[in-house]
Amino acid sequence: MKINILLCLIFISLILIASENNINDPDLIGGTELNGNGCVCHSLERDTSVDVWIEGPDSLYVGQTGIYKMFLSGGPAEAGGYNVAGRFGIMELVDSFSYRNPLALNELTQAFSLPFSTTEDTIYWEFGYVVSDSSEVDTIYSCGLSLVWDLTPDSLDRWNFGPKFPITVMNIVPVELSSFSATTNDTSVILKWQTVTELNNRGFELQRMSAEKSYTSIAFIPGKGTKTNLTEYSYTDRNLLNGSYTYRLKQIDLDGSFTFSEKLQINIVSNPVEFNLSQNYPNPFNPSTKISWHSPVGNWQTLKIYDLLGNKVATLVDEYRPAGSYIAEFNAHDFASGVYYYSLEAGAYVVIKKMILLK
Repeated sequence: MKINILLCLIFISLILIASENNINDPDLIGGTELNGNGCVCHSLERDTSVDVWIEGPDSLYVGQTGIYKMFLSGGPAEAGGYNVAGRFGIMELVDSFSYRNPLALNELTQAFSLPFSTTEDTIYWEFGYVVSDSSEVDTIYSCGLSLVWDLTPDSLDRWNFGPKFPITVMNIVPVELSSFSATTNDTSVILKWQTVTELNNRGFELQRMSAEKSYTSIAFIPGKGTKTNLTEYSYTDRNLLNGSYTYRLKQIDLDGSFTFSEKLQINIVSNPVEFNLSQNYPNPFNPSTKISWHSPVGNWQTLKIYDLLGNKVATLVDEYRPAGSYIAEFNAHDFASGVYYYSLEAGAYVVIKKMILLK
């Protein structure tokens, strides 16, 4: 336990040092056989007692993102660093332990050194790689540094190149998306897409970006695996507030590789002419559900939750709101399964609806 605590403290301290001094250092790139001579700022000679290797898919379709790991073991094994570079493609960040210099999109290096729990352990970094159509074979190069964790680069630290990792580049698209469209229906967006062929298709993660300017996953729709005929998919994104929304599909293969579709932007403009409280969605639910309503005028509004005996168990809204469309989320994580009621009061408008919590 004391050793683990000490490692954590060292780890945190090194993160702070690295974040201040190392993260924008251009000398961190250029350490593989593709673009440099190794970690020569530590020692001039490579050390074959240090083991470095890459694991991941050995073939990718053009534009596909493969997920890889670079492993490191041997040497002093107190902490480690790495550098990987691709000949033709582009590296993608998939963890918080790596850094991509904006001047070298085909390279990654460590944002800070990772600790070894013991000298017998193996550590690794995960990264994504997107191949291009520049060649029928692409190659990933790697270099690993096993160091004595004294924050001083010297000959006590040992490094080695990893074997070159070839990737066969295939031009046939594994999942051919023939269309992707979106239409609105009041406060809902109906998304539809078609595939002409599918090969090892795990499915589609539907992502949405709104005012917060970052994509979030809203649904996963399973794929058909491998098919050679037309397949149609659809999803309805319900109970949206007025505003602009951008959607994209993240198509994921069975091996974890993925590609993104084109982006679709659509606007929700709903002008309520009368009060309307919608049925919560989903219903039944576990543990959370969304309640939406429209208000044609501004007034004081309250949205309260009651149990089957009529006891108030939660107040979601109790404030003045202008005319518009609204959504409130009810999280019943701490509530027992059963029937509940939600009541909306807005001036003279009062309506109560039933919902079911099913755990």
